[in-house]
Amino acid sequence: MRIMNKLLFLLMVVLFFNSCGNNNQISPNSEYFRYVGRFDFTNPKAPKFAHTGSMIEFKFKGIWFDIILNDISIEGAENKNYYNVLKNGDIIDVIGIEPYKNKYHIKVNSPDSFAVIQIFKRTESHCGIAVFKGISFNDGLLNKTVPKKRKTEWIGDSFMAGYGNLVTIMPPPKGNPSTGFHAKNEDGFHAFGAITSRKLNADYSCIAISGQGVYRNFDVGEEWTLPKVYPYFFPDSSWMNKYDFSYKPDLIVIKIGTNDFGAEMRKPPIMSDSTRFVSTYLTFLELVIQKNPNAKIVLAVGGGISDSFPYGLKRLTRFTTWVKTVKSEAKKKFDTQIGFFEFQLMNPPYGEDWHPTKKDQYRFADEITPYIKEFMGW
Repeated sequence: MRIMNKLLFLLMVVLFFNSCGNNNQISPNSEYFRYVGRFDFTNPKAPKFAHTGSMIEFKFKGIWFDIILNDISIEGAENKNYYNVLKNGDIIDVIGIEPYKNKYHIKVNSPDSFAVIQIFKRTESHCGIAVFKGISFNDGLLNKTVPKKRKTEWIGDSFMAGYGNLVTIMPPPKGNPSTGFHAKNEDGFHAFGAITSRKLNADYSCIAISGQGVYRNFDVGEEWTLPKVYPYFFPDSSWMNKYDFSYKPDLIVIKIGTNDFGAEMRKPPIMSDSTRFVSTYLTFLELVIQKNPNAKIVLAVGGGISDSFPYGLKRLTRFTTWVKTVKSEAKKKFDTQIGFFEFQLMNPPYGEDWHPTKKDQYRFADEITPYIKEFMGW
């Protein structure tokens, strides 16, 4: 009996060590991972990232792997990140980060050939800072992907982040799009910047924050406007790590300023200041050019703001005029090639809080893609 117990014990030990030996954990600092967007590698074994569209890419041959991933955020449904996991360009899984869980099982079912895997952050920065700690698997092989020849960067607000684009709501009296924000309904993968970049076969980086403007935000506050957060990894006062601008885009599309006009919808309206708008935008544009000297830049307007509401304020006309003034003044100061593009107004139905649906996001991409191809010579 003692001999039998010893044999069973030895067998269990062998099985344990064999199973441990087959479990491969690949650290984030492995050469196999390609990172696209803003990633903070202060700790190379636990890189942090926040912005929508931040992507981790690699090749995998095997049946399954686990992603080791967690959030630094305030608990709650709207302070929660979501990720699309893609295999050869198709979404095969969606991860919603859960408290006290850090491993997420992904079935790939590609035992005979390498599949390109992409982990795409679909929610924006206020949902939480993400921490990537690698992947693990029992049987499989990894390889690295080749960077794309073209690189784009998109700077914007909630429209560009994909706010509420996964739902479709009719305006009153049939419905009411004033729903508030829900993280599960935001998908930056289906926002026009990401869509356009895929159409152009270009890498995609995005700095888009809901409610933020040029010199003032939608709530009229002037803290952490887009120009103020642009130099940092994370748009949060408690994580003020300076970005190193290691990502070098060929094209930068800037679509900011809609939120500066947000308070004009109040009663009575709090009017925007043209002088502050233009001067702040110009200073920001100078910073963008300084940090990205080889990039061409497109200034964009439209899509959501119109002349018809509120009646008599001509918000779109004023917005367009001010941005064109920025473009004109910038051409006098800088050698950088600067373009201008205006999106057509979105149509009902709407996403959450009167934002574009996924359908409108794809229409926006269809509008701007031909312009960019001509502007860039692509």
